[in-house]
Order: sequence, then C-alpha cells, then structure tokens
Amino acid sequence: MSKGYDNILQRRFPEGKLFSNAIFSLSVIEFCDAYNLDSESYADIVDRNINRILSQEALRIFNPKMEPKFGMFYNGWTLYVLNSYKENRLFKHSGIKEEILDHSSILEKRLLDIQRDSIQILNSYWDTNWPADNLIGIVAIRDTLIQNKWLDYILQTTEHKSGLIHHEGSQKSVIRGSSQAMISFCLEQMNYKNSTDYNQKFKDLFLNEYLGIQMVKENENGSDVMDMDSGPVLFGYGASATVMNIKTQASHGDNKPRRTWALMNTISLPVNFFKRKYYLFKKEPMFDMFMLWSAVELK
Repeated sequence: MSKGYDNILQRRFPEGKLFSNAIFSLSVIEFCDAYNLDSESYADIVDRNINRILSQEALRIFNPKMEPKFGMFYNGWTLYVLNSYKENRLFKHSGIKEEILDHSSILEKRLLDIQRDSIQILNSYWDTNWPADNLIGIVAIRDTLIQNKWLDYILQTTEHKSGLIHHEGSQKSVIRGSSQAMISFCLEQMNYKNSTDYNQKFKDLFLNEYLGIQMVKENENGSDVMDMDSGPVLFGYGASATVMNIKTQASHGDNKPRRTWALMNTISLPVNFFKRKYYLFKKEPMFDMFMLWSAVELK
C-alpha cells in the first residue's frame, strides 16, 4: 500500500483507494482491540492509511457539490475509520491527532446537521443512493437518537416482502447478498434490538451451508448476475457476499465462519515462509484485505 498499490486499486474499482485504506485501517484497529495490543508501529500503519484516505487523490472521484459534500460513501467510511481510531488505545500514539479530530468533527457535524433537518437516505453519488453506505454512516456517528431515526426511515422505505433493506435506491424491492451481509453486520455493531431476527431472515434467503461451509447467494433467485459490488459470482454464490458474511456471522457469535474463511484462503494457494505470505497463483489484495478484516472478527 505504501508503494502505491491503492492507486492501482482505484483504477480497478470505483472507490478503490479510499475503500482499501479504510478496510486495512479497520483491520489493524480491530486486531489491536481484540488482543489488547498497544504499539506505535500499528498506529503508524493506521496513520499512513488515514493520510491516504484524506488525500486529494482519494477525494478526486467524489463530488464536492453533493449533499453531503463528497457523498455518503466517502463520509460514511471515512468517519467510521476516524471514530474507530479515536476510541482505540492506539490513538494515543498517533502522529496526526489534530487532523483526525478536525476531520471527524467536520464529517459528523455534516451528517448530523442534514439528518436533524429531515431524515433521508443520503446519496453516494449524484441522484443515486445505496442504503448499505448509509448504514456505515449510521454506525459511524455517535448520536443514538439520529441513528435510530435514520435506521427506522430506511427500514420503512424498503418494499421487499421480507422487510430486508433494499440494495439500491431506485429498486426498493430488490435485495442482494453482498449488501445484506454488510447491512446485517452494521445492525449488530449499532446494537439494533432486532439485529438477530434480521440476520436470520438474511440467512434464510441467501445462505446455504455445505459441510459447515457457509456460501452466500448474490441474487435472491440464485442467478450468476454480477457487478462491481458482487465480485465474481459462481453457481449463484457471490465472492463479496460470502467473504463479508464471515465477519457478519462471527460478529453474531457464530463459530462456523472459521471453516468458510479457511476454504476461501486456499483459493490462491497461499504458502507461508518465515512469517511472510506468498501465493502460487496471482494475489488479489482487495480480496485479501477483506479476508483480513473478516479474520480479526474470528479472534
């Protein structure tokens, strides 16, 4: 990442630079929290990731004329990282405390001011919204009243018969495995009172289990339709949905995702020498960072 691989990811994915640094930051923060680690070296990694997130290069693809400024994807994921870092023991070692405090204050005020006037689903891009991006913002803010009102509004707008939150704003009756895995994780993180019931509905509709391995369909009908959100889809099962579901089910206290993680880790035939990881097949860092973020939940 320090050698610019996030710039390569930006050319491959719509938000590759910001997203890769955000997932990497959260992985390090949550890893240190899980194992009570307190290290300047880990803080330095997070600092460097955040500097890349706040850079002009990362901002370039986001529209400054939107409401909120730069859109919900940027505001939600950036604030989630900054607030998670601020509340972690690593933060005392940070060399960019002032920048983090200033930016987190600006982003949180921006979201709260909009939602205090009138609760709405905020756009990620011009005239387009994804509720999952809003859920990240809900988890990131530290105002319980606005969190609950915002979530209630999203739940009321979905038109799917199950009550599960829709994937994209213009299709309120369509649900997808990749966004459901992320949404269910967010609901657990914010301690939503019905998160267990919601997660069970998601599992009933999308999750199939084979020999203890949990595979998640990307599309409700089991088709192989795929896009940037889904990643590769094979026999109806989505890569993004299945890997994200590892973290989601582990966060709900399920031990079965360990087997799924082990299976997914064999895809590129990894080999470990002297505490370094190598691949016999081509390495895919975006996939690997999601695997890392899932792994820290398994503890």
